[in-house]
Amino acid sequence: MLHRKRRLFTLIVLLLIASLAYLLGWSNVLTIKEISYTGAPTKSSKATIQNLASLEIGERLARVEMRKIAGRIQTLPWVDSADLSRNWISGKIVVAVTPRVPIATFNGQLMDAKGKRFELPGGYDLKLPSVFAKDAKSGLAAIELFTKLPTEFSTRTSAFTATSPENINFIITEGKRSLKVLWGADNEIDLKLKVYKALVALPENSKIRKIDLTEPRSPIVK
Repeated sequence: MLHRKRRLFTLIVLLLIASLAYLLGWSNVLTIKEISYTGAPTKSSKATIQNLASLEIGERLARVEMRKIAGRIQTLPWVDSADLSRNWISGKIVVAVTPRVPIATFNGQLMDAKGKRFELPGGYDLKLPSVFAKDAKSGLAAIELFTKLPTEFSTRTSAFTATSPENINFIITEGKRSLKVLWGADNEIDLKLKVYKALVALPENSKIRKIDLTEPRSPIVK
């Protein structure tokens, strides 16, 4: 009697497993009914994500390879991370992307705070400082300087260049003229700003085109 009960129990378990496998893998009950994409900053970047995800309404939820799809999306240079989630009840799949946030253009490419360079499908509309440097370390130093400058000063600057973290230069607009500023290292910012303003205010410097603040206590104008 006990043996029969065990056989019956085993049979029921096997039937449940087979039914569940059919329900998940073959039945049309648990299928994708809705797909949501979040985080892509432009229409073109969203289209890129959709193509890589390659998901379709009616596809069986159990057959969606979540990690594999997320892995494909994360190979995109402008993607910082990607995550997929599915709701077995509603049949909704959410593809969530966290894009890299550019803080400047570096040698013609966008660059984030980690020094990662990338292109964004569809472009980037917000104005960013342009940085030209021989390496990411120098580029980040130039960007950090830009972020430390007061707004009334930084909004008039452009074309940051850095041959090293200790040798940063940029162009600044003063009325109708442009001045090249040899700033040097990212240090003594307040002193350098004070010296710069004093030099520009002098009548005899009304036609200068270059200010060297590398050594703010011994500035050079040309």
